[in-house]
Amino acid sequence: MNSFLQQITKELYTKYTYELSDSILVFPNRRAGLFFSKYLNELVEQPLWAPRVFTISEFFRSLSDLQIEDNLGLLFRLYKIYVKRMKVSESFDEFYHWGEMLLGDFDDLDKYRVNAEHLFQNLADEKEIENLFDYLTDEQVEAIQAFWSSFKPEKYSEHQKEFVNLWENLFGIYTDLREELKVEKLAYEGMASRNLIDGLESGGIQIDAKKVIFVGFNALNKCEIDLFEFLKKKELAEFYWDYDESYLKNPYHEAGLFLRDNIKRFPAPKTELSFSNIKENKAKVEFVSLSSEVGQAKYAHSVVQAFCKDEDVAPEETAIVLADEELLLPVLHSIPEVVENVNVTMGYPAKNTPVASLLRLVIDMQKSSRKVAGDIEFHHKEVLALLNHQYLNSVNPELAQELTQNILTTNKIKVPQKLLTGDEVIEKLFTPVKDVNQFAMYLLNLLQNVYQRLETKEEEKSLVDKIEQEYIYHLFLAIKRLKALLDQHQIEVKQDTFYKILEKMIQTLSIPFEGEPLAGLQVMGILETRLLDFKKLVVLSMNEGKLPKTGTANSFIPYHLRKGFGMPTIDHQDAIFAYYFYRLIQRADDIKLLYSTQSDGIRTGEMSRFLYQLKYESDFDIEESSPGYDISLKEAKPISVEKNERILNRLAEYCGDQFRSFSPSALNTYLACPLSFYFKYIAGLKEPDQVLEEIDPPTFGNLFHNTLEDLYKPFVGKTLEREDLEIIRKDKDLIEEKLKTAFRDTYFKTPKDKEIQISGRNLLIFDILKKYIDRILVLDQQFAPFQILSLEDEYRIQIPISGDRKVNIKGLIDRVDRANGTIRILDYKTGKADLFFKDIESLFEKEGKNRNKAAFQTLLYCLFYEDKTKAAEAISPGVYSLKEFFNNKFACMLARKEGRSKPELVDDYRVYKEEFTKALQEMFEEIFDPKIPFTQVENQDACRTCLYAEICHR
Repeated sequence: MNSFLQQITKELYTKYTYELSDSILVFPNRRAGLFFSKYLNELVEQPLWAPRVFTISEFFRSLSDLQIEDNLGLLFRLYKIYVKRMKVSESFDEFYHWGEMLLGDFDDLDKYRVNAEHLFQNLADEKEIENLFDYLTDEQVEAIQAFWSSFKPEKYSEHQKEFVNLWENLFGIYTDLREELKVEKLAYEGMASRNLIDGLESGGIQIDAKKVIFVGFNALNKCEIDLFEFLKKKELAEFYWDYDESYLKNPYHEAGLFLRDNIKRFPAPKTELSFSNIKENKAKVEFVSLSSEVGQAKYAHSVVQAFCKDEDVAPEETAIVLADEELLLPVLHSIPEVVENVNVTMGYPAKNTPVASLLRLVIDMQKSSRKVAGDIEFHHKEVLALLNHQYLNSVNPELAQELTQNILTTNKIKVPQKLLTGDEVIEKLFTPVKDVNQFAMYLLNLLQNVYQRLETKEEEKSLVDKIEQEYIYHLFLAIKRLKALLDQHQIEVKQDTFYKILEKMIQTLSIPFEGEPLAGLQVMGILETRLLDFKKLVVLSMNEGKLPKTGTANSFIPYHLRKGFGMPTIDHQDAIFAYYFYRLIQRADDIKLLYSTQSDGIRTGEMSRFLYQLKYESDFDIEESSPGYDISLKEAKPISVEKNERILNRLAEYCGDQFRSFSPSALNTYLACPLSFYFKYIAGLKEPDQVLEEIDPPTFGNLFHNTLEDLYKPFVGKTLEREDLEIIRKDKDLIEEKLKTAFRDTYFKTPKDKEIQISGRNLLIFDILKKYIDRILVLDQQFAPFQILSLEDEYRIQIPISGDRKVNIKGLIDRVDRANGTIRILDYKTGKADLFFKDIESLFEKEGKNRNKAAFQTLLYCLFYEDKTKAAEAISPGVYSLKEFFNNKFACMLARKEGRSKPELVDDYRVYKEEFTKALQEMFEEIFDPKIPFTQVENQDACRTCLYAEICHR
């Protein structure tokens, strides 16, 4: 395949040879110019001065004496002019978004040489429109009338009044901006183009070249058309157009909309080039539908791998074209290893980069910083997110992990600055800033440090590493430019405003990637494909809304006025993208057009209209495929863990003099689901630590337990009378002090000398706990007098099983007291707890929906206590359920109840001891039996709150 550029280069060299040195070549993009220079170099046989090669923008700039100001600098100038003209006090961050719209409109206005004074008039009078715009076509005048016809001064709505007020000031704002820029020899692109054409037409600017050759243009603005006309009249210009007759000769085909007019106005020289490639080539075209956006990137991997096997095709003759620039990273990660060189030439949204997420986290962290009692504190969410960010984690992974664990294990909701030490970058990061200037320097230093750490990686940097450095570099430049402009224009902004401006910059910034396009697989956006031809193509995101893109750039100038004054509209955009697409495929041999069928949000999952056109209107022989994986939901196979040697060794650690012991909760877990028991207690799969901003049920229970223990601790070994309990009840300060101590030790986990602040929902929890504490004191008065024997004491027993083994069990008994000659074993339950159980067998029933876990646990505690104390008195199990505290018929002692029979209180657990112990032994025999695996629970209702439900696919 001889590409269009190769053929043009050969023709021009044959036609002009050494005269090319005195010519100027103008292309739509820089990449086309690079390929032209390459092809020319391959043709020349003797030394030759290379012709000057420009993009159209560079050509305008080369002739202009005005320097192009960047967008941010223009915005600051426009803002000051706007505030002065409109006499408003609007902040810069409020102005930023629609200021960009105005700049875009002014740029279009100048590129299309519109009379700004006429455009920005309030033209509610139809006769005035007809008289004023006699230089426009009837169709244009009608479009202007269509817009202003709805504006009747006597019936203006509030929105129309605001619009007209601003509209009538826009000419003044436009004029002031241009005058200010001219004084400083600056311009925006449209202004520079307009000034150049004015200068050429007035004779003030001369072009020093024998020939100016324009190659491969499509949609032209008025400045470009007038430039072409001027050079054509001077007989200085030649025009070469890249097209295919299949869409050029079809008057209804949108791809040829502009070219049909261009070729009439600016005919090309006679040439031997073929312009019926689509008909002649008969390329292989395949439409590939995939179920997701990222799935396209993964499929592109296999396509490129297959393309690479064709030895007749050079790597640079294969291209991956992205209609959706956000797929760049998935595509780069999916490129097969067989590809040695990859060239990326396209823009990538800065908002999707890791460095943008880093800056957002830093801003949130700075916002959350507070000074408390002279110490700086940050909110844990931002601190943890930053410590785990890919850039900062790579700075010092060991320290980041250590600090993270410290915050999680000590439940630090507010993280003190003095904790975040040990590395210079981390210490500087967690430093509060006081003003905009300091914050800008802070960000620049942070980005510089991160960049340097990535630069000094020991291993060889991958393409993705280099791209990430490119992200950091461009954000660094953007922040530096923002700081310089704030200083230059002396615009004072608050820190919050600076944050907003920075975020808006990130949202609109596109990071350009420009590599060496002459070698390797080409990865590019659709705009970068202009004038380039490839043998093999993979085009991603061939979806409606992606190609062509739906919607148009935001504009303050309404559609009808744009149309009336000859400015570009959404209709232009569709035709432009149609040309890009058809021109791209017109010389290719093998084309894969990928699209996603995923539909969510604004994505419809519909293939592009261009694919429908190819399917129903073209001569291509099209194949369609829908590759995919069998991901149909099948019933998950039951999971069963056999007890191998490693597991049996682990179980042995719970026997005899070994250090491990089963807890009553562990045994309840086994009875509920043996597999869950295995995951948690044998495999050691723990729930990840997290900082609790609000008190969860387990923490609530711990606060209640700890407060009550603290209140009753002075009375251990003593008898509590009703009067004693009443004294405690009335001592509100004591109860609050004990509650605060529990909060500090259990929830905040801070030193005793550290003041704590209980606020928000936690303050409500504090008051609820006070009510519960008061209520239990009232309930205990009903049982007084009683003697407290122990509080939160740890007990341990051993249960003998076969093989001369003894299984260790231990646990904490919340409270043991003696009342009316009976020892009560009491367990506090903050959740639901039933006092009745059917029989001992029901307590060991696996997967029993109504199995009484509290009764099982409390009977086990009775076994603990008797084994340790050998007490002769009756031992009775009881449960204090917080959910029953305010029941007038409150009861706390366990009872056996079968069916409708009358409950039998368990006055002494020894009645059930033998049966209970035997059932306990049988359960342990099963746990330790090598032949019985750990299996899933069959009742899937139990999986709803299980930590391991995802592992089991339940």
